[in-house]
Amino acid sequence: MSKFLFASLALFAGSLAAQATITTVIHEPSAADAGPTLGAATVVNPDYNPLQPNGQPQFLPLIGNGSGISNELDSISDEFYALGGTTTHDLAIMTNNTGADITVDPTTLVVAQIRPKVSPPGAPEQANPGLLVQNVYGFSNAQFTIANGASGVLLLLVTKWMGSLDTSPRDYIITFQFNNTAPGGGPITIDAPLTVPKVGGNNSSGGCTVATSGGMPRGAAILAGASAVAILTRRRIFKRA
Repeated sequence: MSKFLFASLALFAGSLAAQATITTVIHEPSAADAGPTLGAATVVNPDYNPLQPNGQPQFLPLIGNGSGISNELDSISDEFYALGGTTTHDLAIMTNNTGADITVDPTTLVVAQIRPKVSPPGAPEQANPGLLVQNVYGFSNAQFTIANGASGVLLLLVTKWMGSLDTSPRDYIITFQFNNTAPGGGPITIDAPLTVPKVGGNNSSGGCTVATSGGMPRGAAILAGASAVAILTRRRIFKRA
């Protein structure tokens, strides 16, 4: 093997490893998982009627029920879930192996695309599993840094899914984009798996039944140090076999 070819292969292998990836997703995170800002944030309860409260609270936690998925699905996994007829709350942890620190501009965090992982030409999949509303939120409005070689919370994804969501298991790719304002940075695109899981023959259980996009803070901030380590450790414990 020539020195040029060897160097080229080494460079190619290094480029595959040098990337930012979403390594862990916490479904219906607790306030402790979400951090002080997200954990304390609230949204308007769409079912609240000041004339007839009927025991309904006026505000609900932004993070959802805060107690994980209420079925056989893992509360901590490698992918986002699409659950028909619910609103899901997914806290995504990013690992930075790009070789440089990443400073996230939270105002630029968006879902750029959802596409089928595999779409046979003869029987193409629908463009996305079937969502009504989708928003990206974080811990604060301030820019934050995830150091090279470190992991931290990138975003909270809140999605309201259609009740008619196809319940047959299928896989999609969800693409996030944001701007890295660190020196030499620029736009960053991250792909992550999104699955429509089979849940007891009916995937409408789990998640949260309340959906609203009003009153939510924008932005994201890093959940670093011991908290991030604890979350990643829990992922290894609870991950499906």
